[in-house]
Amino acid sequence: MTFGEIREFDFYPFYVRLRGIKMPVPLSGVDTLIMSGRIDATPYPSTMARAIPGGYVRLPYGLALGPEALDLMLVSSVQPSSISSLGIIKGYEFILHLLEDVLREKFGVNVKSLRISVFSDLVPGVDAYLLYGDIALRIDGDSFRYTYNMARAYYEVMGKPVDIAFWIAREDKAGDVESQVGNSLAYWMLRRDEFLLRYANGRKIPFETLYSHAEALLFRVYD
Repeated sequence: MTFGEIREFDFYPFYVRLRGIKMPVPLSGVDTLIMSGRIDATPYPSTMARAIPGGYVRLPYGLALGPEALDLMLVSSVQPSSISSLGIIKGYEFILHLLEDVLREKFGVNVKSLRISVFSDLVPGVDAYLLYGDIALRIDGDSFRYTYNMARAYYEVMGKPVDIAFWIAREDKAGDVESQVGNSLAYWMLRRDEFLLRYANGRKIPFETLYSHAEALLFRVYD
């Protein structure tokens, strides 16, 4: 089987068995392989639930961020109500749509009036950044005057955790993929500390930060 690669956040903890070897399956956005039907299964952004590519079906597994999750941040050099320009790291664009209501209601930020810039890394020249994934876990909050946990802000405004992604699979592969994903989640839970330590060391993320974040991940099984 062919699986999507995670671009936004590599920590989505599912493992599958391919040719007798357990391999990580990370979170993925939409790419040309999915759209062309060449990916058998992949996590898919929840913000695009109404636009599942043709030939794919939704699986009953997903991931949400509890209010104490640490990988969704707004960092700013000015007060949020004064933000006029916002930077987003390339590949994270769907997060802006996900948080548009929260930015408006809690912080007084009108997304439609902002100058939005997409970068490959943090660069000067914008008032604030909306960060998701590893870069948010590594960010030094002291580098910015204002730092906000957007998973907590989302919960306070919307009254529920942030649904980030769910799995989709090709219709002809869905049965095989669904059983593998369910089994892999149990496998990850059983060896969670081992995976966390390996990931923290490989990505230069403090283990305590990653552990706290992992405690706030909510793995969904839908009806």
